[in-house]
Formats: sequence, C-alpha cells, structure tokens
Amino acid sequence: MLHELLLALLGYTGDLIIDRRHNLSADTPISDQCTFKLAPDISFIDPSDRELIERIITLGFYYRELERFSAKSRNLNWIRSENVNPLENKENPSVYRRALANGIVEILSIYTSSILHIEQLLLAETMPLLATVTQGLNKFFTLLPPLYELILEIERGDIRGGQLLNLLHKKCHCGVPELQTCIQRLLWHGHQVMYNQLASWMVYGILEDRHGEFFISRGTLMKWCPITCIASMAN
Repeated sequence: MLHELLLALLGYTGDLIIDRRHNLSADTPISDQCTFKLAPDISFIDPSDRELIERIITLGFYYRELERFSAKSRNLNWIRSENVNPLENKENPSVYRRALANGIVEILSIYTSSILHIEQLLLAETMPLLATVTQGLNKFFTLLPPLYELILEIERGDIRGGQLLNLLHKKCHCGVPELQTCIQRLLWHGHQVMYNQLASWMVYGILEDRHGEFFISRGTLMKWCPITCIASMAN
C-alpha cells in the first residue's frame, strides 16, 4: 500500500486509489473538484484510515492538475508552426503564464522531494505509514489547495498578461506566511517578463510582445496598467 499511496501523491492512480476521470489529454480542462478517491471495494481499511487516506490523496490530485497546467503553459510546440501569427494561434500562448508555470514547477519540485524523503524514511525503519506521510506533507495542505484555486481561476477567466500580475499581487495579501512567500515567488517570475518588456521598449525601442499582453501596443489601448505591480515591488 505504501507505493500505491506515494504514486497517487504524484498523480498516478491505479486499482487501490482510482481517478473518476479517464483518458485525460493536454486539452482536458482542469477539474473543479477532486477526482481521486479510494476504491469502494477495498474492505481491509478501517473507516478512520479511509477518511485520512481520502484527505491525503487530495494532494496528489492538486499536484496532477498543477503539473498539467504547467506543462500546457510551458508548451512551445507552436513555435514550430511556420507562417502562424502568434496573436491568432488557437493555443493562445502566454509568456506570463509560462513564467507562472516556471514558478509552480519550482514549488512542485520541493513537493516531490518531500515525497522521496518520506519514502526513504518508511523503507529505512518501521514507522506508522499514514502518520509519517501526513507529518511530512503537512505544509503542502496549506500551499497546494490555494495554488490549485489560482490556476482554476486563471483558466476559467483566461487571465494573462498584466491581469495575471494584478491577480498574483492581490493573492499576496494573505495571513499565511508560507503561502505569501510562495505567491511572491510566482509574482517575481511574472515581473521578470514585464521588466524585460519594459527594458526592451524603453532602452531599445523594441516592442517585444508576440502575444498581445504588454500594456503598450500598436494603435490600441490595453485594459490594464502595471502601476499596481510596480508599486508592489517598491513596498
């Protein structure tokens, strides 16, 4: 059961822990509710342990959805398509989402390292399985659910560009220090894109905006302003 649980925490389900959604693809939208659950025909697990396992495997669902979002946002296959206008590309890529995805990947790498550490502990000596897993992943019960809600909001609203930076800036104002640090790191990744665009425009007069996300554009007025984002860095 150890490895089935650890694999589920990395987004891989099987006969013991099942996924109610099947045949996922890159275009499958993010689910608005957890689809991981313990198989109903498992009878050797106590009701109290079953409830705890159901809670633990939600982390695997959040991880899987965050990873899918990151993979989709970092996909650069559209570059191979010749004679395609990026503004008309049906995949609608975004450099700001790609930057956000890079930050999410950093966080997920810490999560996977924690799972590896838990596996090493459990294999090295006899320890209570569920208690060890819960203790080792305790902080991720605080981090992954809000990150999942964040990408769900981004996908539903098709948020990108400066609107994405403003959303991250808003999410930074929370009462959980670990989560605040996490969101600030994501915002830092987004700021790197904006500052590079600003430097390119102000220093060289080059408008680097292949996807129509910058607040300066040719002949149109964009709907967002980076003042809020710049002010956040000053504070």
